[in-house]
Amino acid sequence: AAQAAAPPAAAPPAAAKPAKPAAAPLPGQSYVDIPHSNIRKVTAKNMVQNKNSNPHYYVTMEIGMDELIAIRKKANELLGAKISVNDYIIKAAALSLKEVPMCNSSWTDEYIRQYSAADVSVAVNTDKGLLTPIVFGADSKSVAQISSDMKQLAGKAKENKLKPEEFLGGTFTISNLGSMGVKQFTAIINAPQACILAVGGTEIKVVPTDGGGFETKSVMLVSLSSDHRVVDGMLAAQFLQSFKRHMENPLLLLL
Repeated sequence: AAQAAAPPAAAPPAAAKPAKPAAAPLPGQSYVDIPHSNIRKVTAKNMVQNKNSNPHYYVTMEIGMDELIAIRKKANELLGAKISVNDYIIKAAALSLKEVPMCNSSWTDEYIRQYSAADVSVAVNTDKGLLTPIVFGADSKSVAQISSDMKQLAGKAKENKLKPEEFLGGTFTISNLGSMGVKQFTAIINAPQACILAVGGTEIKVVPTDGGGFETKSVMLVSLSSDHRVVDGMLAAQFLQSFKRHMENPLLLLL
């Protein structure tokens, strides 16, 4: 009797692709190789993964800043303090997260996890790379408390003294490049968070008045990057509307 043919042998597993070597320098080209810090290695890996796996989209809104600038100046004079515009931004974002809680969430394959407190991560540049220390419960803290927290956290970040629990986690991130003269930009989401707010600088703008004349006003552009699996366009717009209302009516931030 004829024997059944033996099944074909399984194909050997494909060999892993070797890492691409660095591009060879051109003849006569001068260069220096800067070793990666551990922070930069982790940040690079996470950024590539976050950008490639999370469906980003971006919504931008203009914020009037005149009232907040005036109140900040008065408050700093009365308190003898130096509370920054970014401290008010953190507070406004935290209160807006309470009004639009889906922006204070993260995606999993089984459910969307919505967080009760607004634990706001704030991007801080250091010599070794980017860190995002967290202002925990920013929605329930005063602007002065947020300012104190940020001074301590930023100082520890620059001295490489942050504990992991002080920068790993958070429910929402703010990246502010306004002090560097940047007008507007978009940022990569800090997964598993659903959103990151990119903040530009304040500039003076000439606008028409109802009477046919012109006046100047201070404005700032902010851009919200969102994970479309969690936050659709309407929710992103609602968050920015809430943020705009709080920033343009800064007494709401002091109550």
